[in-house]
Amino acid sequence: MPKKYDVIVIGTGAGGGMAVKTLCAAGLKVCALSAGRWLNPQKDFRNHRMPWDLKYRAFGNPKTRAQSYGYMDNEYVKGIWEHQITFTVAPGSEWMWPRCYAVGGKTNFWGRSSARFGDIDFKAASLDGYDVDWPVSYEEMSPYYTRVEEMIGVASTVQHRPSNPDGHYLPPMNFRCLDWILKAGADKAGVPYLPDRIAQLTEPLNGHPPCHFCGDCTEGCEVGAFFSSPWFFLPLAQKTGNLEVRANAYAHEILTDENGRARGVAYIDRESRREMEVEGRVVVVAASCIESAHIMLNSKSRHWPNGIANSSGELGRNLCDHIYGDSGHGYLPQLLGQPSFPDNVSDSTIVWMPRWQNLKSPHEEKFVRGYSVYPGGGCSEFPWYFDQLEGFGPAFKRNIKRYYPTPIGFTPQAPSLPSKTNYVDIDPKARDVYGVPCVRIHFQWGPNELKMWEHSKQVCEEVLRAAGGEYQGAADHPNSPGYSLHETGCCRMGNDPKKFVTNRFGQTHDVPNLYVCDAGVFLNCTDKTTTLSILAFTLRTSEYLAEKFRRGEH
Repeated sequence: MPKKYDVIVIGTGAGGGMAVKTLCAAGLKVCALSAGRWLNPQKDFRNHRMPWDLKYRAFGNPKTRAQSYGYMDNEYVKGIWEHQITFTVAPGSEWMWPRCYAVGGKTNFWGRSSARFGDIDFKAASLDGYDVDWPVSYEEMSPYYTRVEEMIGVASTVQHRPSNPDGHYLPPMNFRCLDWILKAGADKAGVPYLPDRIAQLTEPLNGHPPCHFCGDCTEGCEVGAFFSSPWFFLPLAQKTGNLEVRANAYAHEILTDENGRARGVAYIDRESRREMEVEGRVVVVAASCIESAHIMLNSKSRHWPNGIANSSGELGRNLCDHIYGDSGHGYLPQLLGQPSFPDNVSDSTIVWMPRWQNLKSPHEEKFVRGYSVYPGGGCSEFPWYFDQLEGFGPAFKRNIKRYYPTPIGFTPQAPSLPSKTNYVDIDPKARDVYGVPCVRIHFQWGPNELKMWEHSKQVCEEVLRAAGGEYQGAADHPNSPGYSLHETGCCRMGNDPKKFVTNRFGQTHDVPNLYVCDAGVFLNCTDKTTTLSILAFTLRTSEYLAEKFRRGEH
């Protein structure tokens, strides 16, 4: 007889990793499916290689460069980001979809910003009248946030901002010279300029070493100095003896029994290209927001003709994302001529400008919700502003070096609102290389987030000029939707089974032994990133699930 597991977890990233760790620790037998391979940090990560060590100087093969998805999919991590499992975009829509199907998913390469959602997020609808409140409160989630911060290590400071709840922190990253200059300008403009909450270790934690400031983070940390599922969670789960990981297992359908309950998962072994099945008493879908909806929509049967657990018709609906882009750039003349210094230590922003606006606030802005901004700059290994200066030859090189410590840029993080026109479904014609029907994405930026985008450009120019900087401009348009990797909302949680896919614990209303543990359960984006909240909500869901087993309800 084939082995039947207690729980099958689809995905090994933030949600999948936390679920696997928690369920294995509770004594449950778990099979985790990863659509990609195991990574070897010493071979697959950057390991301090310089651009001149690579054939195409880190720009990538010009013949295939257009196939890359986002800034993390580059020559340093060749063969890790997904290009075979395709998707389609509906006419009139736009979407790019960076996907890392390796074991651990995008936690191997993420940006590490880790702020908590607060009551202003969970009760946003009560403040501005748009959509509905979340079925949970900050008071309920706060203990889970604290436990996650203690597990993964988050560096920051206590900031006493009601919109950005404080947590349990390691010492923050130090401000650089450029940060002190920008902070002075932000103070004049009345904009907060604060250490970001970043899941990067500034001191040892639970056997993990602190960051050694090499600046290679988004091409993978070979020592595990920031949180990733393969460094922090999967080894703990494996030590229990309760985990089996099946790599290169492309899950495409949740199998059901005669009553319409989940009985297992069908997947394709990508090495042999064979169709496989695995059985379990419970299935946890943690494949990332869109991919989880893709799998569930493809899981059609006599009981679920429109996709499993989709009696509400809301599966795949209300797709949300963050606007990213160049909301302003320039340079600080105070630093002209200073010697180059490798101060881009974390390969990410170490500060943020949190900002909130609501319709009931006294401010003049005419948009709902709010956005934050990530300032960046300093000396990385390559002068990213090379195409903004004119010249050629030795004079051009001298000018590049003269400006090296001075360039500054700003990136907003503006959340889109839930919309009935933004959703995913199954393309009726397209199939991927494995014969699986492709997910089709319908998405356009809405007027509210575009107002935030325009407002962020005004704010960033004001801060830069107040700091004594030279403002050089901003992008006319934001980055393509999908660029942020923060998609949310396709399996939203709520108390009404007619309007929501999952309940307040991520358990699907229709199928009690099917759970969702990724940002798909979130009602919308906020001005914060999603990973910390995925971890906190998944910890809560996993303990709820384990208690169901203890009571004999699964």
